[in-house]
Amino acid sequence: MNKKQEIRYHLIFWILFIIMEVFSDIVLKDNLNSFNLYLLHNIEFLLLQIGVFYIVYSWLAPKCVPQKKWGNLFLGLLGILLLFAALRYIFEEVILYAITGYHNYYPDSLRPLYYIFDNSYYAFRIFLLALVFYFVKHLLNTKQEINALKLKKKQAELRALKSQLSPHFLFNTLNSFYAEALDVNSKLSDDILKLSEMLRYITYEQEKEFVFLKEELRFLENYISLFQRRFDDNLFIEKSFPKNTKNYKIPALLLLHFIENTFKHGVLDNREEPVFLKLTIMDEYLEFSLNNAIKTDQHLDVGGIGYKNIEQRLHLLFKKTYELKHFQKENRYFVFLKIPLKN
Repeated sequence: MNKKQEIRYHLIFWILFIIMEVFSDIVLKDNLNSFNLYLLHNIEFLLLQIGVFYIVYSWLAPKCVPQKKWGNLFLGLLGILLLFAALRYIFEEVILYAITGYHNYYPDSLRPLYYIFDNSYYAFRIFLLALVFYFVKHLLNTKQEINALKLKKKQAELRALKSQLSPHFLFNTLNSFYAEALDVNSKLSDDILKLSEMLRYITYEQEKEFVFLKEELRFLENYISLFQRRFDDNLFIEKSFPKNTKNYKIPALLLLHFIENTFKHGVLDNREEPVFLKLTIMDEYLEFSLNNAIKTDQHLDVGGIGYKNIEQRLHLLFKKTYELKHFQKENRYFVFLKIPLKN
């Protein structure tokens, strides 16, 4: 419900409310002996009811209904009964009496308990009407929010579907290249297949928070293999991956950053100082260690933005249950990461 609709419905309600009140007074022949006095008292009483209505509608109900604080709402009702009686007494028996010289109640009816009891009907009526109006508004707004979320979800699914059209075309093209190269150059066809698997993995798996460890290791194997092809097999790396990964899961593409950093800044073509990469599973934890030679005149920024982003991600996922160390010692750079494995 938008603001214009809300105002329109409230105006219609108050017009109908006033008509019903006037009709009721005509039927009961109440206060018709003095039109001016009748008009003054009824305007005052209407304004009092409108004021109490919007105290409930705009303040009390929003604080209690969404949070389901029904006890507070009941206490609010008691407060409204007392407030209504007190305000009516001040307006009619003090202010208007000083102006007109007339009491709205007989003297015997002005006893506090009787006065509160007599006004509780009007106060409860306004309280109930305001509460019904708020419930209707709350239900309509909730329904609109749900519909809006459903629409956003559909739009997101449509965008995701559109974004998959190009990758699908690329995968199909690579598969065609693979089929054509299979009988011509088996090594080239293997590389095309690895590239296709890597692109598929990056496209679909990175959206997941956790992926199977065996799939992540396969991706890293393909990544390293393609880099070795780029270096004409002059990339020297000694690696060790666990064979039995069970159904363990780790965050998607978490380890790629460290290997990319090594391939970007490390010395890769020195047979005497190869890259050492080792992953082991120990007591439901994955231990990742990597070290590589760096150029003698090179100093790596161990506090760079890449590592800060990694540490933020690790903290969000594992809080204080992970360990990350990275440092430079002489001409080699070391990384050690230990994270809990997810089943």
